[in-house]
Amino acid sequence: MEQVPLLVLGTGVDGLAAALCLAHQGFPVQVLDRGPDPAVEDDPVVTGSTLLRPAATRVLHGLGLLDPLLARTLELQRFTHLDAGTGQPLRKVELGEQVRARFGYPVLIVAREELRRALAGACARDEMISVRYDSRLTGVEDIGDAALVTLEGGEEWRAEALVGADGASSRVRALLDGGAGALSPTFVVRRGSVAATAGESAHPELRVWSAPALQVVRTPSPVGGADVMFVTRADLPPAEREWIVSRLDPDVRRTVSGVATREPDQVVAHQRPLPRWTRHRLTVVGAAAQPLLPHAGEEENQALLDAHALGAAFDRSDGRILPGLEGYEALRATARAACAAKVAEFAALAHAEGLTRRLRDRLWAREAVDEVAEIVGEL
Repeated sequence: MEQVPLLVLGTGVDGLAAALCLAHQGFPVQVLDRGPDPAVEDDPVVTGSTLLRPAATRVLHGLGLLDPLLARTLELQRFTHLDAGTGQPLRKVELGEQVRARFGYPVLIVAREELRRALAGACARDEMISVRYDSRLTGVEDIGDAALVTLEGGEEWRAEALVGADGASSRVRALLDGGAGALSPTFVVRRGSVAATAGESAHPELRVWSAPALQVVRTPSPVGGADVMFVTRADLPPAEREWIVSRLDPDVRRTVSGVATREPDQVVAHQRPLPRWTRHRLTVVGAAAQPLLPHAGEEENQALLDAHALGAAFDRSDGRILPGLEGYEALRATARAACAAKVAEFAALAHAEGLTRRLRDRLWAREAVDEVAEIVGEL
């Protein structure tokens, strides 16, 4: 049996960032993941680009990763929200220098795999971190004064503290009463990419089209063209989905033409928050802590903030594990639950109908709304 002080399950953005933040505070960390080493092979599940808000880019700066990443990112200059049926703008928000001046850090677009590779490379260079890929988990046990992890083949690891960064279907979350139930409709997410359009602005612009039954997000890609996310309700029959798409604005139809019929990449609902983020020697980060609806593109941002808070809590605990875990929960549980609720509220507004939709459009058209803070500030 292997024995380690801190064990992280998962090498997504959440798990790798958590390992780095703990190691930067002087704690040795072991990381296990079933997937391939991103330095050797891309993970087919990790696709598309993500939007990093100033709070997240600040965390990357603290880890020494922001400057090396900048050459492989785009700085978002404009956010445009449109009606998917008519193509009419609901709101346009200029970002760029306004965001830098106000928050001190930019809003960046980065490929998810590029971000993961940067974090994995930093972990590989850190002598406090050991990462083992291609390790398939078969069991997790809470044994009170430690956590016990079993891998395929019967290999066992005993950890003084276990950090679950193993996604929305997390085994660690399940031990923390993770079956709390959905608070929203279930949504299906499809992702793909499109070529750049003729006459496309040289200033990177994020476009969001909303309708009662769907949402489309077009994010310019640092490697050219754009990444597309197509979100629909899970209870929308295929024939009805096709009919709705056929009646969308022509720009939206072109954007989703190669995406709308793809197999789903994700099925997700807004979940009731965990009653506790820690139990004995267990805790969770990222989607394992609180899955988020995809509408606001907030998952990687919150994963980085979770990781930063975990490192800060362990730093304040003077090396004591239980106070570190409890301090982390105090720092992040309420904040992440509030973020998840705000994302769910945004999704509800994006899919609004009737009077609610008309009131929404009037609200978004008002100059009194602080849209820069709403779009790029901490949720």
